[in-house]
Amino acid sequence: MKESHFLQLFLSLLQEAIWRGQKTLPKKLTEEETAWLFNIAKQQAVSGLILDSLIRNNIIIPQRLVFEAIGLVEQVKQNSKRINNGVLQLHQLMIEANSQYVIVKGQPVATYYPDALLRQSGDVDYYCDAINFPKSENALKKIWNIVPDPHDSDYHIHFDYHGVIYEGHFALVKLYNAKKERYWQQFLEEDKGATVTIDGIEIKTLSPTMHTLYVFLHLYSHLIKLGVGLRQFCDLAVMLHYVKNQIDHQQLQNYLKALGMEKAFRACGSILVDYLGLPEDDLGINLNNSDRRYGRKILDVVMYRGNMGHYNRYSGFTGWKHIIEASVIKFSHFVKFLPLAPDYSCRWMIHVLKNILI
Repeated sequence: MKESHFLQLFLSLLQEAIWRGQKTLPKKLTEEETAWLFNIAKQQAVSGLILDSLIRNNIIIPQRLVFEAIGLVEQVKQNSKRINNGVLQLHQLMIEANSQYVIVKGQPVATYYPDALLRQSGDVDYYCDAINFPKSENALKKIWNIVPDPHDSDYHIHFDYHGVIYEGHFALVKLYNAKKERYWQQFLEEDKGATVTIDGIEIKTLSPTMHTLYVFLHLYSHLIKLGVGLRQFCDLAVMLHYVKNQIDHQQLQNYLKALGMEKAFRACGSILVDYLGLPEDDLGINLNNSDRRYGRKILDVVMYRGNMGHYNRYSGFTGWKHIIEASVIKFSHFVKFLPLAPDYSCRWMIHVLKNILI
């Protein structure tokens, strides 16, 4: 009963934070409630949203935690400003390199929140196609004096510049299916793109329809691996709501069908509607009982594993112990969510097993 009460309190504050609508919130929180909120907000990477909601709504919390809440909110805002500056630096670099690019996830999605600075920022993700990626790499070497490890990943490079982490993608998704990856690449090449305004500068990103698809695919790939935080679901929710008139929902469904991800999207969508308060019309589909049943299973994993699956795992595991633990988690997620995207899940699991055995 207590756990259910805490979860409802957390979700009510999160809904208020992302929609700024009228929510019935308590006037005062106990020490236990406040401590739980601080902890779960950190695990789910939504500290800025939750704590700012407490402050704006004048909810009374233990005195010793008031200044901590204010300080944590300011930390989130300052970090967002730092990452925004990193986006602008990258934008200028691409201009100098004469390279076409798009920034994805992160800061472009943050612009859809009521207060962009309250979204907890991580790194800067960008994508360049086969023609433009070499131009961007040359600019990194000549202008930023950075030589990324070419073997860092099979779909992106990873580097740090002035304290901001960047991931430069030459492929945005890995579907473990050559045919579906060709579909995805075709969708990407046909996308006309869009722009968002960050600190007064127009920054290139994907079109709302394509970006929504990508944010979902990225979310789901992390979910079935080791887990993902509610921040990722908040991102998807605000996109579906605040740019709903710019999303072609029929085209989005066509994309999902071609990639075999319809059921997975519906299950994740049920979390947005049932637990984050997204109007079902904004989702563009009518949910059924099966969607909601799987949505509850997904929420259980999300709340247990936290942001990128970092929580409720043994700390200090390295080598084979780490591999075994991660593999057990991945296999349990594979079994639990197999019906939602069977082709993707099976091919991904074969990939996991190959990596273990090699």
